[in-house]
Amino acid sequence: ALLQDLSPVTHFSSIARGVIHLRDVIYFVALISTFLSATFLMIRGRTLSHKSTQYRNLQLGVAGLIIFSVLVGWSGTTIGGRLDLTEDKLFTMSPATSQILAQLDDILTVEVFESDEPPPQIKLVTRDVNDFLDDFVASSDGKVRLVKRFPADNEDEARKASLAGVPPVQFNRQSQSELQITTGYLGLAMTYIDQREVLPFISTVDGFEYRLASLANKMLQEQKKTVGFFTGHGEKTAAAGFQTFAGLLSDAYEVVDIPIEEDVAPDLSGIDVVIVGGPNRHIPDLAADALRQFIDSGGQAMLMIDSVLIDQSRLIAQPNLNSFGQFPAEYGVVVENDLVFDMQANETLSFGTQLGSVFLPYPFWPRVPVVDEKVAGNVSTALMPWASSLGIIEDARTRIDVIPLVETTEFASIDFNYGDVRPNSPTLNDPVGINQVQSLMGVAISERQNSPDDSSFRLVVFGTSRWLMDGITDRSQQNLAMGLNLVDWLAQEDALASVRSKAVTARDLLFNSTTHENVARWSNVAGVPLALIAFGLFRSARRRRFGMSQYGQTSASQPRFRLRRRAKPPKDDEGDSE
Repeated sequence: ALLQDLSPVTHFSSIARGVIHLRDVIYFVALISTFLSATFLMIRGRTLSHKSTQYRNLQLGVAGLIIFSVLVGWSGTTIGGRLDLTEDKLFTMSPATSQILAQLDDILTVEVFESDEPPPQIKLVTRDVNDFLDDFVASSDGKVRLVKRFPADNEDEARKASLAGVPPVQFNRQSQSELQITTGYLGLAMTYIDQREVLPFISTVDGFEYRLASLANKMLQEQKKTVGFFTGHGEKTAAAGFQTFAGLLSDAYEVVDIPIEEDVAPDLSGIDVVIVGGPNRHIPDLAADALRQFIDSGGQAMLMIDSVLIDQSRLIAQPNLNSFGQFPAEYGVVVENDLVFDMQANETLSFGTQLGSVFLPYPFWPRVPVVDEKVAGNVSTALMPWASSLGIIEDARTRIDVIPLVETTEFASIDFNYGDVRPNSPTLNDPVGINQVQSLMGVAISERQNSPDDSSFRLVVFGTSRWLMDGITDRSQQNLAMGLNLVDWLAQEDALASVRSKAVTARDLLFNSTTHENVARWSNVAGVPLALIAFGLFRSARRRRFGMSQYGQTSASQPRFRLRRRAKPPKDDEGDSE
């Protein structure tokens, strides 16, 4: 633990994320002071005799300064305070969280179960969690009570952790000679009046604020709104396909299935938001009429239409004749019968070949920029696998407000004659036949109100349902954040949208060509060292020229002396004559 606290990697990890902790600043100041002291000892020691009293005093003084710097750097790990330099203030508590805490009528108790000496795998996470919980308590105006428990070495605390539902987690610690298995705790339980919510293990600080805020908001809600999934006709549901998405929805909503039967109209009276996740079998007219009546009376729905079916074993695409695509067209949104691909902004996937697995860019899984962050949340891009483009019927614009959600880059194209969707598809290898065009991939619409008292519907339409499937959301957490934010917009529950969207995400660079990419890569690899070398040579030449100039001026200004031979004394003629 001591070596980890003194390691530069430990303190640089936060800076790499865009957060400057006061303890890290103190550590690096102490580190610089240590090496400066050692350097001063080496340089000054050259001018002193190593047997002299002055040299021994110098050694003692420098050694004391080094020890003091090390102690300051080590003990500074307990000092709080930080500066969040990230664009979206990812590590600063959101105002929405403070608003939720302001609604508390009683004390909210947060019990943290952690290891006194956390394993290296969770040491940084433990530190960040404690920092955030301190902010959480400070902004609650005394309504949140924080209790820290250390069950690793205390049987009573371990029993409380077990009763709370926070189990120990095993970690491997490998040294040069042996492999050790250690256990650690990092979980919490929140208690409010007669309600209790638990986070058994906190593996990352990303999304931690949202989980806390959503649990607190959940305990404050007397009755949650209901989100229903159409089932029975090939749709992705909460139990199959959308398990991760539905699991997160259940933190703030009641999630139910809406079974669709042939001769019975579904009852949508208790539903607030309906989700239709890519059917591939015909939905009965009674169900379509019930959904239409639900929307026309001011209901909210998310329609995800799969115009194309994909045989994933052979990577062959074929039309989906029962996509339910005619339904959103009644409200002004047309889901086209095509596939969108992007030659630049796409996902890299692993494909099996005769020589083994290889990683290749896959244009049919484009990375699509988010257009409207007010509805979709503070999300930059979304992964849209095997998606179709959308169109807006011009006549419908007079009765609906259209909010574009996601739109492809300028490097995207449309495949109307889809079939072969392999990474080496002839469509992708025909640069002449590729016409690049930006395409709308997701849209939100709302009915225009004639008066403030009128109830208006809200719809969200996508040309694919795969973007919220479990395997895709594992690759792109931003898909989950956007999906949850869209449900909040549909349900008109916007309190948590700003919190949920604060996720650490990768921002991929887009290049116009391979040459552009190579120039950018080698400029970063070789450009910086070459710039430093050039600067050093310039400084060296300038100092040499300046020194020679100064030497010349000094030589010219000094008086010149001419050596003359001393004259011999005159001979004594008298002496000679004698």
